[in-house]
Amino acid sequence: MKQVLKIKIHQPDAHYRLPFSYRRRFTYPIPAHSTIKGLICNLMGITSDKDERFRILQKGLSLAIYGRYESIIREYTWFRNLKNKSHIDKFNSSTNRIVDGVPQHPGGQIPVVVDVLHNVDLSVYLYHPKLMDEIKSAFENPSSRVSSLHLGRSEDWIVIKENKKISIDTWKSGYLSLSLFTWIPSLSDVDDEFILDKESYKKFYERVNGNLFRIPTFYIINKNNQRVFTKYIEVKLFEKGWFRFQDFFVDKSEKVPIPLFFAKVGAD
Repeated sequence: MKQVLKIKIHQPDAHYRLPFSYRRRFTYPIPAHSTIKGLICNLMGITSDKDERFRILQKGLSLAIYGRYESIIREYTWFRNLKNKSHIDKFNSSTNRIVDGVPQHPGGQIPVVVDVLHNVDLSVYLYHPKLMDEIKSAFENPSSRVSSLHLGRSEDWIVIKENKKISIDTWKSGYLSLSLFTWIPSLSDVDDEFILDKESYKKFYERVNGNLFRIPTFYIINKNNQRVFTKYIEVKLFEKGWFRFQDFFVDKSEKVPIPLFFAKVGAD
């Protein structure tokens, strides 16, 4: 039996952007591990990778993420580019802001469609050998937070519905139904502490249904102040249904036991 931190979150609206989607901003159905890690850093007041807590967090953090949403809508909006070149392309001069005799906002702009999830409920399971109590306290009293409590876009605020430590145990049955979206990590990215047999897990991962993704978990800020991801994990996006896998850890506190797939998200 092991102890982990269980956090339930509600979001009225959310967008977890797929990288490299631009004119049509697609969203994952649940946040990526790096998004959850960003929330944790926000709550703990970690603003730099030079913070010793960040280094400790990186070495032992494991996450299992589950969620559902009520509906998906498409928002039509304008995205603005304030670079000088974009402004000149539109106004033909760096000092002009008049088009057809009408003053306009500076820079260039393009129409963008953004996929937005409505009424999102998430369950995040978190394990860290040293920081679980501190992370739990940060969710209870986010007095050190860097910005508003959000997940995804800055306007996608969150409501924390549950924040507690739970004990998880093994499940011996061969079949389980999961009515949630979740990430299932590959054998190389799953936390070994939460699988009982590597060969059995490998076979399970190979046959379980789900689209294959390579999602980022860790980034650095380069000298040009750009975010550069340096670590990725391989996962399958499980989109609800039945599966067969013996001897794995579950959350038995829910009406239907939830199988737990912890991914290691720390840097090498």
